[in-house]
Amino acid sequence: MKAMKKEELTQALYDAKTMPALTKANEEWLAFYRAASDEDKESMGNAMVEYSHWLLTKSRESREEFKQFMAEVEALNLEANQHE
Repeated sequence: MKAMKKEELTQALYDAKTMPALTKANEEWLAFYRAASDEDKESMGNAMVEYSHWLLTKSRESREEFKQFMAEVEALNLEANQHE
């Protein structure tokens, strides 16, 4: 049961789609972590490192998607200005 709880808490971080959901998941994860055994703290810490890497990757992907979107908007604006 304890292993499942750790996994569920970590998965909740990945699944959070809003700031309130992320805040709640983080608070629950942290509360469990504070009361965990040293062994559980180590595995949860490792899981948080993996989550952090995943989050950074998603952030980079989002940044690239935004740059592409803005380039497309700029191209459309330039095209519209040429036809005026």
